[in-house]
Amino acid sequence: MIEEVTVVIVTFQSDDIIKKTLEKLPDKINVIIVENSNRVEFKKKVENLNKNIICILTGENFGYGKANNIGINSSKTDYVLILNPDTFIDQSIILKLLTRLKQDKKIGAISTETLDHKNKVSKDYYYSLFSKFKKKKIATSEDLIEVDFFIGHMFLSKKKILQEVGLFDENFFLNHEETDLLKRIKKKNYKICIEKNVFAKHLKGSSGNPKKKFEMDLSSKWHYYWGYIYYLKKHYGFIVGFSVFLCLLFHNILRLFYFFVKGEREKNKLVYFSILGLINSIFAKKSSYRPKIK
Repeated sequence: MIEEVTVVIVTFQSDDIIKKTLEKLPDKINVIIVENSNRVEFKKKVENLNKNIICILTGENFGYGKANNIGINSSKTDYVLILNPDTFIDQSIILKLLTRLKQDKKIGAISTETLDHKNKVSKDYYYSLFSKFKKKKIATSEDLIEVDFFIGHMFLSKKKILQEVGLFDENFFLNHEETDLLKRIKKKNYKICIEKNVFAKHLKGSSGNPKKKFEMDLSSKWHYYWGYIYYLKKHYGFIVGFSVFLCLLFHNILRLFYFFVKGEREKNKLVYFSILGLINSIFAKKSSYRPKIK
């Protein structure tokens, strides 16, 4: 069964964590790493770990969604598992999710519950405000939860379904692209589910070079707010997107002055980049910011 799955991992300067992630995976599973650079030494290093590992170099930083699409299109199996480089799973987890997908053809994407770096359960699945407003009943059972979306550090889906909905939206560079993908899967009347009592360990924020953390945080803030407004405009229309934009802009301007007065320069800069992301998105500018990392 394990040969029916291809694991797709998008990396960008993930040298410090990727080996541990790969060691947790079963030896016989197909793995495609899409590295957002042209680092040949990294490619040689990871491919030497196992004959079933293929590393594709993009030549530049394409971002999360586009790089995942490269990996999905390069896979030759019926099932694709999207995995962050800072998330640990083993064979038993993959087989559990694969069995569930085979049993229930209405499931479009499935993930696990999550453990954080302290081994505490982290709630990484959500229901949209619109579902709550409508008091929509989400089906649950002893071992399965149906949700609106989850944080996509790890999920399994059929390649056919991912292609049916058009894969990841490449307008996103970072953040919210998995929420958008899962919403489009749900619109096709598939279920988005969490397998209860099965846990993946996610070391959130550990996928990049720790020496470049602040620059990566700036990029993450910019794209988080750009992606959120873009997502709202795409699925709910400009009026909703603009209303949320105004609220977030006001909130972040207050935070900007607060951190300025306190002299907290790094926090002030993070908020400033959040505002830049908001403004670029509402004016339909592309998600153009790139982390200044060599």
